[in-house]
Amino acid sequence: MARRVAIVYLNCLIICATTTALVSALTINQATTKPRYTKFSASTTEGIGPLATPVSSVAQSKNDDSGVAYYRLFHSKTGATCILLKTDAVVEVVFKLHDLDEQADSFIPEKALIEGDCKNEDYAFMRISWTGYSLVINFAKTPGGERWYISSLGLSVSPDLPQFHGIPIQRKSSIKLYHRQMLIPTTVGKSYSCSELEVPLETDEEDNPPPGLRGTLYLRLLQVQPFMYKSEEFEPARECKPQMLYRDETAPIAVGSTLAVAVLLTISGYGVYRYFKVKNVQYNTME
Repeated sequence: MARRVAIVYLNCLIICATTTALVSALTINQATTKPRYTKFSASTTEGIGPLATPVSSVAQSKNDDSGVAYYRLFHSKTGATCILLKTDAVVEVVFKLHDLDEQADSFIPEKALIEGDCKNEDYAFMRISWTGYSLVINFAKTPGGERWYISSLGLSVSPDLPQFHGIPIQRKSSIKLYHRQMLIPTTVGKSYSCSELEVPLETDEEDNPPPGLRGTLYLRLLQVQPFMYKSEEFEPARECKPQMLYRDETAPIAVGSTLAVAVLLTISGYGVYRYFKVKNVQYNTME
């Protein structure tokens, strides 16, 4: 009777341990939708101080194209469009001031200064400049020239702007932020389109950045195409996929696995103990 109870108890422990481990492992396939950002509002203005001028109100709905601007770079020799960018964008810069996080936002205005170079068949860049800000977008092609992508972005901000007064940085230096990972690889000859794209910007230690400096580039209703040869307008677009945020499941898996191993060891030890105890009792009874 005691042996049957022990076996039933062992089976229950095995089932519980296995179920816990499986539940922890299966959560790795669960994705959480990334929440929308709310950087765009109808009351934002572009400019500095009393000379600030209102910018077109940005859409409350992501499908509303109000506030969207076109930025076009022309080929220096042919005069044809070689890079075309359409978006409604805002730059966010976060920095520490008196040990507190301060934030400065700036919309990229429609009438920004556009510069760049697209003479090289495999590399090109566009620089968008406005009051105190400069955003450089670098484009490249994959080996073989089948796809284009954004290879890096660089943001420079003047510390002389009023919202950055007090930031611990040399006055002759700019506030610099970068994104150096590949973005939006797309087939050459096609454009890339995305209703919302959020690009994190980070510092480079070689710039001796002030503590806590970071940034984000928010792009709404984005469409972009470099290496244009045949048309002055966008070619058919590759649509972006919804951004998904995956939770780190390393801890649940580790906990579940550890629990399963601990239970199995306990079961094995108890089984060995019961085996020798029952055998010893039977031997003593026979004597």
